[in-house]
Amino acid sequence: MKSFYIYIIVMAVVMGGYSIILLKMTNKRKKGVQEWLMQNPKAAKVYIGSTSSNLLSYILTPSSISLIAIDNEKPKTFTMEGTKQVFYLTPGKHTITSSFQKSRPGILSKRVITEYEPTTQEVEVEAEKTYIYSFDKKNEQYTFTEKN
Repeated sequence: MKSFYIYIIVMAVVMGGYSIILLKMTNKRKKGVQEWLMQNPKAAKVYIGSTSSNLLSYILTPSSISLIAIDNEKPKTFTMEGTKQVFYLTPGKHTITSSFQKSRPGILSKRVITEYEPTTQEVEVEAEKTYIYSFDKKNEQYTFTEKN
């Protein structure tokens, strides 16, 4: 019984340490994004759009866009805004490389996962505007629209 309590204490310490490291990494990323925004005050904000229309479809058929590169470089301005994924672009033309993954419940297997190969889209953004970058599952293509 004593070893059980030791195990619980060790796991609590490990989880606490892991949480602290994640918090520091998140704060460092947010600070980097804020510094970038100070240098680029006219940047456009781009939300990675939700591919599920409601909570039930989000649970039963989860899907996600993975941002791989912006202008052939690792995204520097990718961050979270609450529960939404956001990245920033300077005004002008850019290339966005991303991949898409969706899953659904299977009949004979537990889950069927469909992964789309990484593709590159060319987009153009205007200063201080907000956009939504998403994947249209029906037409199997990316969309980039201005948010009103």
